Amino acid sequence: MKLNKNNLYLAITFFSILLIFMDSYSFFSVPVSWIGLSFLILPSVTNFKDKNFRQYFFYIVAFLFVLNLNSFINIIYNKFDYSFEPYSLLRYLNLISFFLVYFFVLNFFKNKNYSKFLQFVKLFVYTYSLIIIYIYFAQIFDLYEPLRNRANTNLLGNSAQSTFWLSQPHRAMGTFREPIFLVAFYYPMVLLYFINTKENNYILAIISGASLGLTRSNYLKLYVLIFIIILIFYYFKNKYINIPIYILFSSIFIFSSIGLLECNVNQSSKECREYPETVEKINSSGDFRILSGTNNDEPFLDRDRSNVVVFFLDNITNLKPVGIQNVTSKYQEHFVSEISEEMYFINRTLPKYLLTRYNSQNFRTGYYSLLDSKPNVQNLFVFYTIGFGYIFLLFLFLYFLNLFFTKKINFNLFLYLYILSFVLMSPIEEVNAYYGLLIGFAKILLSKKENEYI
Repeated sequence: MKLNKNNLYLAITFFSILLIFMDSYSFFSVPVSWIGLSFLILPSVTNFKDKNFRQYFFYIVAFLFVLNLNSFINIIYNKFDYSFEPYSLLRYLNLISFFLVYFFVLNFFKNKNYSKFLQFVKLFVYTYSLIIIYIYFAQIFDLYEPLRNRANTNLLGNSAQSTFWLSQPHRAMGTFREPIFLVAFYYPMVLLYFINTKENNYILAIISGASLGLTRSNYLKLYVLIFIIILIFYYFKNKYINIPIYILFSSIFIFSSIGLLECNVNQSSKECREYPETVEKINSSGDFRILSGTNNDEPFLDRDRSNVVVFFLDNITNLKPVGIQNVTSKYQEHFVSEISEEMYFINRTLPKYLLTRYNSQNFRTGYYSLLDSKPNVQNLFVFYTIGFGYIFLLFLFLYFLNLFFTKKINFNLFLYLYILSFVLMSPIEEVNAYYGLLIGFAKILLSKKENEYI
């Protein structure tokens, strides 16, 4: 491949995606995925040569500044927690980088660049799907896996990542810290490839579907069902079936219904040896057990995500903008109020000799850890709605309304809206450069003929 400006931009984009998917790893305490997101922005900087882009981008930055004017005033008058300020700055940079990459993709990925990117995606999906499947079995059978040196995603932020389920089926997580993160980043890419390609690659559909299905994600299964409904309507209109996509979805459902218990398959696992009594109960029958989807005890919404829904519903009647840097604080305050009251009454009823203070640190176990830690909202739509208030909802409404009035209502439009909704409901609580790439790529489909790639 001849090295020119276009190929250099493509190479940087490809390399960035590889780094972004290394979510479980850090380099000198810097998450590798952050490095990848930074690289992905670099080609987008060339858009500033375009006068119209500079003007449009200025309007976006000004709009974001006005939305958060009250927060910026607090920073100036020292009313803001400076220990949290650098991380808050990253939130705004993520938002700006999203628009940078989005507009760059719309201008750059045309014709030859578009087809070259699809070729890379095909190779990436093949390779990464096999990596996911290997890591899945490596974690069960104690095979080699690169050291996951990035902190986990729970409230105990400095603890090691968890790759072990004692009484639940093992779940694929690839090079991400959680199975749901793998789904949020990988599924849109796989889907966009199969929508855009003309190849009937059945093997790739099976492999990629298996890798996604092994995550056992209810979030994924819900969106697959929604897309199947869209495909059914499309079939009645055009009498056409995209066989690889149906194979992909079938593979996802088949493998998501197969659950392997690590302590049943590999009782001598180093993690299983730490729970001899539980392992004995699991294997009391002496049989090899594969749990089906109907025996999955995993709720559709776990405790953290159900709390996000409760938090949103409790605040929906008062959506005053709090600024995106203050959303986690508001989320924390919402759930610690009852805990604080509980601790207050406990302290009021304690004998005096138990009120003596010692120089020790409270472990803050269970939900008491919320008193010290700011948990993530884990939902992009809730995060920006609380941060920007009614203005964000109004912006979404006007944007969707504009699409229906300016674009032809066809499969490509519904695909674009589908990708948008998937990102909006994402557990990654804020947009970033990678999502700008995906949504920009999906937006290009709106200019295609309905049956050109479907």
